[in-house]
Amino acid sequence: DEFKLPLEIIDRKVTKMKMISPSNREVDVGKTLNDKEWIGMCRREVFDDYLRKRAVKNGATIINGLMMKVDVPKNPEDPITLSYNDYSEGGKVGTPKTIEVDMVIGADGANSRVAKDIDAGEYDYAIAFQERIRIPDDKMKYYE
Repeated sequence: DEFKLPLEIIDRKVTKMKMISPSNREVDVGKTLNDKEWIGMCRREVFDDYLRKRAVKNGATIINGLMMKVDVPKNPEDPITLSYNDYSEGGKVGTPKTIEVDMVIGADGANSRVAKDIDAGEYDYAIAFQERIRIPDDKMKYYE
């Protein structure tokens, strides 16, 4: 309810899972959930597509580009200047462009170029994760 995500983009309602880091540290997720709560799992490509469409519906302009630099003005009333390589023509090499905007939504990762340019800080914990695994149905019962 909090994020108003439609149920059709949720692939699985998870109530418990174990995350294991590359250094073999384990975290059990879901221990604080009550009987009516779950963690919605969805595929990244489905979730990203949904967010893009919702952004456009709410007035955003989508640009197929690679962010190169964010110039945040000293005066918060001034526009933000974005430098990016535009890939809207579909080629392998983008065309360098700039655009002035009132707001930037950095949906490209916690440690992305946008996050660095706006000084969003460093994160030493998972903000999001993605994993695809195939396990036998009998073992999957544990996670339902």
